[in-house]
Amino acid sequence: MHISLKSFLFCLLFLLNLFSFQKLYADRIIKSEQLVENLYNDLVATSIKELSIDKQKIELKNLFQKYVDIPIIARAVLGKSWRHANSDQRKRFISAFKIYVSHKYGRQFSEFKGTTLEITKSRDTLTKAGVLVSSIVVVPGNPSLKVVWQVSDGSGSLKLVDLRVEGISMLSTERQEFRSKLKKFEGSLDDLIQSISHK
Repeated sequence: MHISLKSFLFCLLFLLNLFSFQKLYADRIIKSEQLVENLYNDLVATSIKELSIDKQKIELKNLFQKYVDIPIIARAVLGKSWRHANSDQRKRFISAFKIYVSHKYGRQFSEFKGTTLEITKSRDTLTKAGVLVSSIVVVPGNPSLKVVWQVSDGSGSLKLVDLRVEGISMLSTERQEFRSKLKKFEGSLDDLIQSISHK
């Protein structure tokens, strides 16, 4: 009887832990999908505003601050150069990288006009990679785009860490680009920071 009771309690504890894990798994997927929808809706709302280029850049910088994990992306983009950088260089690179991405992607605001987002499925990788939210972006008059949003809570809260459009990763593209930039500056991170600060 004692053994049976012990086994029952063990099974009950296991089931409770399993249910808690499943709830956590489901919550993370739901919250990731909500983040993607909120980000997308804000991008669309900004795209239809009559803003100057400078104001568009400011809007995008604010959206990046709110929804995107810039420090994690900046670290991934630099790779081994990040590991060799001191704390001051890291801070300056993150700050400069925010300016760089807001300027670079600010030009693409108009592309969101008239589009709609359809989330098709989501998968929690159960790793630091986070949740992959697969979607279709419907573009009137043009072929729809397959977009995968990678959301991670690696920094303590769920934020976007990568965007794959038709299989092309924004993070991988930026990583390759910055490797070329560093090669151009003969590995000087300070020169790279100065260069992207004025883009």
